[in-house]
Amino acid sequence: MVKKMLFVITLAAALSASALSVNQLGRGTQAVLACGSPCTRADFCKKPCLCFGLFDGATTGICQPEGPAPLRPR
Repeated sequence: MVKKMLFVITLAAALSASALSVNQLGRGTQAVLACGSPCTRADFCKKPCLCFGLFDGATTGICQPEGPAPLRPR
């Protein structure tokens, strides 16, 4: 009984690890972008920068340490 349970646990761990590996291979690698580089929603910018400019349906932006200036009140 113990051997069967150990076999099932080992098999489940192996299947889980292989599923995670396939998932990670499908995603590809993610590089950390320097400040001032163009970026998309899926990219990571190097701290303290964030990807700004993805507003109003835009697909690309720029890695910047600060966001755009706030609008002046009228």
